[in-house]
Amino acid sequence: MTERSQRDQETSGRLNLARHVYRRGLESPDLVSIACEGEELTYRDLSRRAGKLAAVLRARLNLAGGGSPKPLIGVIASRSIDACVAALGSAWAGATYVPIGTKTPEDRLRKIAQACGFAAFVTDAQGAKLLSPAVLAEVAPPLIVVPRSEPYRELAARCGKLVLDTRSLEDEREPPLADFEPDDLAYVMFTSGTTGVPKGVMISAGSANGFLDMIGERLCLDEHDRTLEVTELGFDVSVMNMFGTWEAGASLHVLPAARVMNAVAFARDSRLTVWNSTPSLIALLRQIKQLSPDSLPDVRLAIFIGEPLSRSAVAAFRAAAPGCVVENLYGPTEATVVCTGQRAESDYVLTPNRDVLSIGTPLPGNEAVVMNDRHEILPPGQIGELVLSGPQLAQGYLGAPDLTSAKFPVIDGKRWYLTGDSAFCGSDGLLHHLGRIDNQVKVLGNRVELEEIEAHLRDITQLELVAVVPWPTVDGMHHGLIAFVCGAERASVIPALQRRVPAYMLPSKIHWLEQMPINQNGKIDRRALTRKLESEKI
Repeated sequence: MTERSQRDQETSGRLNLARHVYRRGLESPDLVSIACEGEELTYRDLSRRAGKLAAVLRARLNLAGGGSPKPLIGVIASRSIDACVAALGSAWAGATYVPIGTKTPEDRLRKIAQACGFAAFVTDAQGAKLLSPAVLAEVAPPLIVVPRSEPYRELAARCGKLVLDTRSLEDEREPPLADFEPDDLAYVMFTSGTTGVPKGVMISAGSANGFLDMIGERLCLDEHDRTLEVTELGFDVSVMNMFGTWEAGASLHVLPAARVMNAVAFARDSRLTVWNSTPSLIALLRQIKQLSPDSLPDVRLAIFIGEPLSRSAVAAFRAAAPGCVVENLYGPTEATVVCTGQRAESDYVLTPNRDVLSIGTPLPGNEAVVMNDRHEILPPGQIGELVLSGPQLAQGYLGAPDLTSAKFPVIDGKRWYLTGDSAFCGSDGLLHHLGRIDNQVKVLGNRVELEEIEAHLRDITQLELVAVVPWPTVDGMHHGLIAFVCGAERASVIPALQRRVPAYMLPSKIHWLEQMPINQNGKIDRRALTRKLESEKI
């Protein structure tokens, strides 16, 4: 443990995710902590808002400030200051926050609520709209906290629950930070399950704080930095963006989803020094010609997470932000945000035949190897499943012990996480990510890697936003492939692809899109593409 983390843990609220905002509120209260939609909060302001929410939660939920297990609080919110306050206030009070996106379908919301047995909901203005009569009748917790703009009296009458407007928090006195033990849950992040049932990934306070300490040493942010936030609270990169920024005393600048097309202008006007996004956002900005040379003069560090990062994207971003350092980071939610990385400064290593950056080497404290289906570590060059170990691993899946045992097996006395990602390790020790194993599909009996076809499409078209899905599927069997490319139609793509791949890997058709569907995590939404095919909307 570093001296910094040891000193922080000795302050009030051991391992509490809110402790850095609390400390900064005392030590540097006038620095800007967060900005969104024209509103800025200093660390004093943010600390007071979070503390007042914590006071209400602690009093209404009879929390003593410690003890285990921590109650679960559903944070139904988008990208907003209220969303950040909700996460901070929940932690401050001694609870586990569970983010729920504002685009969550009602059925999924009900399933998450049933799995969690929430002690409270805390929402922002958008999140409050999800509290339909059906949701309130079936899964409303004893306490609901809504933003000051919401007609909360009507809501209270409808659900028969205690509903507090945020105006009622203003006279509350901030309580001491609650203590967290290493095994207490800091947050639960729900991801899509293959059976249609959401999976709640349980991240402990020990894992979350260990990650934040490690990534803080890696990124070296300070109080002069101004960081971009373009992710939803339910995408675990928000953990790094929020708490990593506040640990350093820097300011977080939230770009609402409706303004994502203006991300470059927003970054320039806000004098941002740190850029965090998926590679898909860069591809989108390049397509609409927003990412021009020297358009991001203040950015010194660019962090890309969640998808393969292409060489052309790195070149385009470096031209926009000359001299910036590019970090290509990888990690599943089950390993607390990120666990491997490659820093691209003057040079970097590409994955052979993919034209994307290697995901690098394990970050400090993490271990990553490639195993076969017998859980034997493979030598360099052989393709298998990427498997992770270390203190950042999740405790498992909420209410799913069998799935936890299957995905987090103990092998030769050590606990691992089976990522489901295809990879190999090069002779230089760098890891190369080849895509999801479940994106290796069989088409008429032939095994096909969808990411391989996509890599060829990017190279041929010189366009970043491409996707391939199996179609049609009859009785569980894939009979062909369909490609999607975002850009102007070109007649030569299929002949060029024909010269590179065998016939069974050749898409029967390319759909040229004006806009590629992007999910709330900023990644290409493959399910939306399949739904378009099913509904014959394209």
